[in-house]
Amino acid sequence: MVSCKRVLFRISILPVMMICLSGQALGFSTSISTQKVSWHIQARQVSYEDKRKLYIAENDVIITGGKTRLEADYVEFSDKTKDAFATGNVLFISGNDTITCKSMNVNLSSETGTINQGTVFIQDGNYYISGDKLRKTGEFTYDAEKGSITTCNADTPDWKITGKDIEVTIDGYGHATHATFWAKKMPVLYTPYFIFPAKTTRQTGLLMPMAGYSDDMGLEYQQPLFLALSDNTDATLYPYYMSDRGVMLSGEYRYILSPESKGMIMMSYLKDKTVGDDGDENQDYNISATPDRTNHDRYWFRMKHDQELWYGFKAKLDMDYVSDMDYLRTFTDGFTGFDSTDGEFEEMFGRDLDEETDYIRENSLLVTKNWSSYSLNLQTLWYDNVEARQMDTEDTTLQTLPSVEVFALRQQVGQTGIYYKMDSEVTSFYRQDTTDDLVTGKDAEITGRRADVHPVFYYPIKLGKAFFLEPYTGVRGTLWDTDDFTDSGGDDSNDRNRGLYEVGMDLSTTLSRVFTLDTELVEKIQHKIVPKLEYDYIPFVDQEELPYFDDIDDISEKNIITWSLTNTFTSRNTITDENGDESISYKELFWFKLSQGYDIRYEQDGDDAEDDPWQDLTLKYELNPMQYLQSNGTIAVDPNNSHFTKIQVGGSLSDTRGDSLHISYRYSQSYSHTWKTKISMNLVPDTLGAYYFVESDLEDQKIVETGVGISINRPCWGLNLVFKDESADKAFAFMVTLKGLGEFGTK
Repeated sequence: MVSCKRVLFRISILPVMMICLSGQALGFSTSISTQKVSWHIQARQVSYEDKRKLYIAENDVIITGGKTRLEADYVEFSDKTKDAFATGNVLFISGNDTITCKSMNVNLSSETGTINQGTVFIQDGNYYISGDKLRKTGEFTYDAEKGSITTCNADTPDWKITGKDIEVTIDGYGHATHATFWAKKMPVLYTPYFIFPAKTTRQTGLLMPMAGYSDDMGLEYQQPLFLALSDNTDATLYPYYMSDRGVMLSGEYRYILSPESKGMIMMSYLKDKTVGDDGDENQDYNISATPDRTNHDRYWFRMKHDQELWYGFKAKLDMDYVSDMDYLRTFTDGFTGFDSTDGEFEEMFGRDLDEETDYIRENSLLVTKNWSSYSLNLQTLWYDNVEARQMDTEDTTLQTLPSVEVFALRQQVGQTGIYYKMDSEVTSFYRQDTTDDLVTGKDAEITGRRADVHPVFYYPIKLGKAFFLEPYTGVRGTLWDTDDFTDSGGDDSNDRNRGLYEVGMDLSTTLSRVFTLDTELVEKIQHKIVPKLEYDYIPFVDQEELPYFDDIDDISEKNIITWSLTNTFTSRNTITDENGDESISYKELFWFKLSQGYDIRYEQDGDDAEDDPWQDLTLKYELNPMQYLQSNGTIAVDPNNSHFTKIQVGGSLSDTRGDSLHISYRYSQSYSHTWKTKISMNLVPDTLGAYYFVESDLEDQKIVETGVGISINRPCWGLNLVFKDESADKAFAFMVTLKGLGEFGTK
């Protein structure tokens, strides 16, 4: 051991701070400069050994340089090679990653070395790599003899993978020979060789697969391959093996050109071993209510694209083209199924797909330009009639090729006090097939062009201090240029026109009062009542001799008075933040609107009236009184017979634990009567949950679907189990999540 003076002499060219007491060094701090990093040594006792050219530090040793920090009881450090040997309570920190071990040899510059009886923690991904002998072979690479890897931070992890030799590349893959998967202290699975992802950023490589079995598909296995093509583009390949169907090949390509320009393209193809006829060998694959499927070549192309153009124009392209009517209902699950694709499109573009049961699929190109008071839409719509194409029948689906729409937002005309808005369009309609000349009038399915202009003018007036009156008047002019149209009277003129007007007014007032409660939940509540009386009139115009493409071509006469009463309850509270600053918070607790129309036309018809003039009494409401209770709905009653014509109500009730009850009731006089219930229970908060759901058809008095599931969420793993029983099928699905590695199971 050399004296304090000896140490001071050796490093006198560097900044030094030393305190000596009774011939022993109790504190030492110094910096050693290198080309890239200045290393700082701090310890209770330090010396320099000439023979080996080493700094020797003991007791509470700390060496720091850049983002690297080494702590130990004893350290030998070479300023020349930057090699360090550390032993005793060793802690090595590099950026966000740490190593704890009994002893280690490490080169502080290259951050490579050997670790004895230690654990490596990589923060990105929460990986723990342990072993009797570990090696850090690079900045992001490790290997271990008789080691283990897990993302659980307990002494006895919930799961781990052990192996004779383990190699891990962070942001790459891990490899293990003679690998065993452990659940706690129980070995569950052994394999001679195991490869697993250890990715923290997007990178080319295999993703976690999906495997399962079903009656329709047989044995299933789907293995995605992700391709990171560039910083702003990537692709994923989805080979999908089904023992009873064949191999489906799918691909997905995503790209981001700018914050406003992006796209996603997906394509799937299957040479299906089965067809959908009702023969004995294929009856399991036939979907009711659709024609028998005889094609083996099955495919689905879909894409969405947003593009920022010049001068503030923007474009949106949607494409959806499927081989047959059964495809989307057959392949709803999995990485490339309908549900997954629909969710991806909704998340990335805010636009979803048509329902899987829709056999007319929308394809569109929309170009828009918005100004402060006006907007312009240029749109082409092509509806692919899958049924007509599959059955090779005439396709009279109406297409828009194209339309030009100009909208004027409500705005004031100079300083006159008059406001106006306007809708206008020029549209070209096309059909692949049209009806023959024997079909006349509105039933004729023809092609043609239409121009429509519809301005509306408003003059708001304040009556005294309480009432608000707003009369309005609008005109509508429409021109048609048709191809081969003959009306019911035998006139085959292609040029038609129509003019009509509308008038009306709104009369309303607002009554409000503030109630002071001064409770912990609510300080004040404002109750606002808005009674309103509306009148709308459109005269009768004979439109029987006009072509029909959509609702604009047949404007119904109107002579209706509508009353409504809107109630709103809004709370006010004062919130004080952690700094003592106060702010005002408002919340709408309850809103409901009661309305009913009176049709004056029936009053004028007298004995010839087809119905009572009073229309349905309708209630719409939103209830949100507290964080754990919400409800909304619409209820309509026919006043003539006191029967409900429409009920759509739903709500949820939850508690602070996370338990919840969701109910939904749907009734329509013409087509539905259903009840849905879902109960979710947070049995162990943030750890164990269970849920049950049921849907009933009250009209046919049968259960449409039931299901039960449990979910386990642990810090480093998760499990979801679901069983569903539908009227025509039973299904069991599971998903195991090993955090840091990925998911495995069925979707």
